[in-house]
Amino acid sequence: MSPQELEMCVLSGLLNGGATPDAFDVITRLPEEAISTGFYRAVYREIKKQALADGIIDMMMICEALGGDHLADLADICRLPATVPNLPGYAARVVKGWHSRQLATLFQKSADGIRQAKNPQQRDDIIEHAVACLLEMIGDTGDIHPVHINVLLPRYMDIMRTRVNGEAGAMKLYTGITELDCVTGGINPQDLVVVAGRPGMGKTEFALKIVDGVTAKGGGALIFSMEMAAQQITERAIAGAGNMPVSRLRNPADFSDQEWRCLTAALGALEQRDIWVVDATDLTIEQIRAIAEAHKRRYPQLAMIMVDYLGLIKKPRAERNDLAIAHLSRSLKTMAMRLHTPIFALSQLSRGVDSRPPDQRRPVMSDLRDSGAIEQDADSILFLYRDAVYNPESPAAGVAEIILGKSRFSASGAVIYQAFKNGHFLSMDQHIGKEKSRIQVAASQPRKPRGSYANKYHTEPF
Repeated sequence: MSPQELEMCVLSGLLNGGATPDAFDVITRLPEEAISTGFYRAVYREIKKQALADGIIDMMMICEALGGDHLADLADICRLPATVPNLPGYAARVVKGWHSRQLATLFQKSADGIRQAKNPQQRDDIIEHAVACLLEMIGDTGDIHPVHINVLLPRYMDIMRTRVNGEAGAMKLYTGITELDCVTGGINPQDLVVVAGRPGMGKTEFALKIVDGVTAKGGGALIFSMEMAAQQITERAIAGAGNMPVSRLRNPADFSDQEWRCLTAALGALEQRDIWVVDATDLTIEQIRAIAEAHKRRYPQLAMIMVDYLGLIKKPRAERNDLAIAHLSRSLKTMAMRLHTPIFALSQLSRGVDSRPPDQRRPVMSDLRDSGAIEQDADSILFLYRDAVYNPESPAAGVAEIILGKSRFSASGAVIYQAFKNGHFLSMDQHIGKEKSRIQVAASQPRKPRGSYANKYHTEPF
C-alpha cells in the first residue's frame, strides 16, 4: 500500500467515523508533516482544527473551510473501503512511513555533505548534526505531539463568531436547568462535574433531571448506576418525566385518571430518549472507561455520562484511601477529555456536616469525602442542600439549593434555587428561593441574650 493510499485510509476513517476516541488519539499522535500529499494535509489540518475546537468531524463543514470546491474529492475519500476500527493502525503506518522518508533524506543529505566537506571540521559538524537529528527521530515515538497555537487561533475566532451570532450553544452541554445554565454558560465537552451532598439531598434525582434535560434535546446519556438497579433508575426517570412521587408509582391500584395520563405521557416521552443504563456493581474505573469508550464509538451522539456514585467504584490498591480516590477522580477527568463527553460524578460528603450548628450545615469544599484530589480534578463542583432534610418544619422546606462550590468558567459561590416537590427539582423564582433561605438562616441562628439594661436599672413600677 502506497503512502498516499494509507493517508486516504486515515482521512476516510476520520470522516466516516467522526469524533470518536480513536479519532482523538490519531489527532494527538499524527503530526500534519506526516501527510505527504498537499491536499490531504490541508484536509487533515481542517479535521484537526474542527475536532479540537468543536469536538466534531463533519465533511460539509470541512469542505466549506477548504473553500467549498472540494466536495467531490472529499466524497471520493469517504468512499474508500477503509475500516474505521483499524484507524489507529493506519495512522501508525503513516507515521512509520514518514519516519522512513525522514531517515532517507537525512542519510542522503549527510552523505552528500560529508563528500563535499572541504576540511575535517566541516565533516565533523555534519556528522554531529546528523547524529543529533537521528537521536531526535529515535526519541520521537509518535505518541503525543503538541498542537501549535496557530492551529487553534483560527478556529477560536470561528467560535467567537458563532457566539456573536448566538449559535455557540451546540458546542456546550446545557443541563435543562435554566438558572444553572445561565450562571455556568453551559458545560464544556471535556468537563468533569462532581455533584456532592449528604444522603437524602437528592443527588440521583438531580442527575436524572440533567439527563432529562440533555436527552430532551436529542443528546444521549449513559448512566452507571452502582447503587440502584436499572429498574429503580427507570422508575425514578418515569416519576420525574410525569412529575409524580415515586411512592405513587408503587401503588397504581388507586390511580386517578389524571395520574394515568401523567404516566402515559411520561412513558411516551422516555421511549424517544437515548438513555442507557449500566447497573453492575463493584466496577473498576478501567471497566467503566472501556464500556464508555465502546458505547461512544457505537453511539457518537452520546452527550453525557453519569456515574452514581464515586464512592462505589472499586478502588485500586493504594497505601491510603485518599490516594485511591485520587486515582479514580483523575481517571474520570482523563476519560472526559478522551471521549470529549462531560462526566457527572456523584459523591458523598463527610458526616462532619451533620454535626455542625443548624445555620452552618451548607456544604463547603473541605466537606468532600476522602480526598482533596476531587477538588483538584473537577472542573465544577455542585453542592446540593435542602434544609428540610434536617428540619421538616423549616421556612425553606420546599427549597433546594444548588451551590457552585467550584467552577472554572464562572463565579464560584453562586446559589441556584429550585423548588423540591414530589421528590423532584423544579424551577422557581430565584428571589423567592433566596428570601426563604434567608428567613431559614435567620431562624436557625441562636438568639442573642437580653442586654444588661434590666440588671442595671429597676424596672418594677413604683
